[in-house]
Amino acid sequence: MSGLVRAWAGLAVLSALTTLVALSELAAPWAGALILLAAWLKARLIFLDYLALRDVSGWRSGLLFGLALFMALLFTLYGVA
Repeated sequence: MSGLVRAWAGLAVLSALTTLVALSELAAPWAGALILLAAWLKARLIFLDYLALRDVSGWRSGLLFGLALFMALLFTLYGVA
């Protein structure tokens, strides 16, 4: 399976799961955390497979580190709110 097909399939599955979580009766703090986690996974898919940065080690590590810092900030802000 090519990277682009893997990215599209992964994004479709994660989008469907996000919709199910949003429509579920799951408590808001848990639903929000799961939606943030899905957003993180979708961003990784976009960077690694859709933009084909999986094999570019310098860019890959820098982007994923920046993404991890950004998501940690979002999780922290979500936890404080």
